[in-house]
Amino acid sequence: MFKNIFKTKKAYEPLDYEQRKYFENNILFLNGAFPEPPMDTRKVFTPSDKDFPIKWDDSEETAIRALKIVSENMQINFDDIELDFYTEGMTEFSANGGEPPIFLVNDEEQEYTAGLYFDKKENGKYEISINKTCLSNPESLIGTIAHELSHIKLLGEDKIVENDEYLTDLATVFFGFGIFSANSSFHFFKQSDRWGYNSTGYLKFDEWAYCLALFAFLRYEDNPEWSKHLNLTIKKEFDRCMKYMLENEQDIFNFKD
Repeated sequence: MFKNIFKTKKAYEPLDYEQRKYFENNILFLNGAFPEPPMDTRKVFTPSDKDFPIKWDDSEETAIRALKIVSENMQINFDDIELDFYTEGMTEFSANGGEPPIFLVNDEEQEYTAGLYFDKKENGKYEISINKTCLSNPESLIGTIAHELSHIKLLGEDKIVENDEYLTDLATVFFGFGIFSANSSFHFFKQSDRWGYNSTGYLKFDEWAYCLALFAFLRYEDNPEWSKHLNLTIKKEFDRCMKYMLENEQDIFNFKD
């Protein structure tokens, strides 16, 4: 009569099975498509002056300097890239009575982007565009640059035929810029006279955490130093994913189909 009183707590599993296998399969694909340098020797960039010796001043010139660093690490010739900027983002609503302005999310039917990729032009150069709203947020800027350059690596270098934005997000992890992409996947800001939030990328925070944990798992890292640069939300989920992988190694990269 007491057998149903105390229910066994279900073991934690990150995401669902199909999602896990999608990311596991595709990180193996990336490793095969871009074997050099080996994954365990790839540099993981962190939001530090050491990795980005740039004086951030919200300018387009700053973005160009960041682009040079990211493109070099992703083995893309900087001179083959044309970068421009556009304006699009959150709407500011001013309250009555002198209250501070509030930034609200735009209409769900309107899709705003942090960056755009236009493939190779007739002059042989790849064109990417960056939303000017990224200029005031270095993490979002670097994550967006890495995402757009990942389009070049995947589509521009003919590794895939059809665009896959989730694979492209995963590629930013593979190429060493996952910290920036994950941290900027949900960004809340508060200033003296305003507050608001925005998000970039296509993956949700728990998907970013799983991708980062897969990357660490393949590099034989169970507590990587770089993970301390993840924001609290991502880091907590990352640690749970790492624990799951280490306790279920036989299930990782084990495909039933």
